[in-house]
Amino acid sequence: MDLDLMRETVAAIPPGAWMSYGDVAAAAGGSDIHARTLNQRFIREELEGAHRVLKSDGSIGGTALGDPAEVRRLLEAEGLEFEGGRADKAARLRPPRLTPPAADPPPGADDPEPAAAA
Repeated sequence: MDLDLMRETVAAIPPGAWMSYGDVAAAAGGSDIHARTLNQRFIREELEGAHRVLKSDGSIGGTALGDPAEVRRLLEAEGLEFEGGRADKAARLRPPRLTPPAADPPPGADDPEPAAAA
């Protein structure tokens, strides 16, 4: 996982929106294993915007930034609404699908077809 890209992704989450730990990890080229380590990294780095990263179901993790109640207070102050303990699904941002680059066509693929032999 690219840690600089992870930090940029978290910093880019606008107020009132949220991403899941898995979304952030995927956006930074990581996996579910990386997603499980993000909360502790956020705590260590005091990463700005980290309160906008939630569990995939929109709930706030029991150890979120060391103070789940404060995380919810910050999110509600930004206008994020919760129902049944879960953040509004419509406010969730998802990373763009990562697609492999298109393969280069084989040499000569752009050339016109050769004329048929007479």
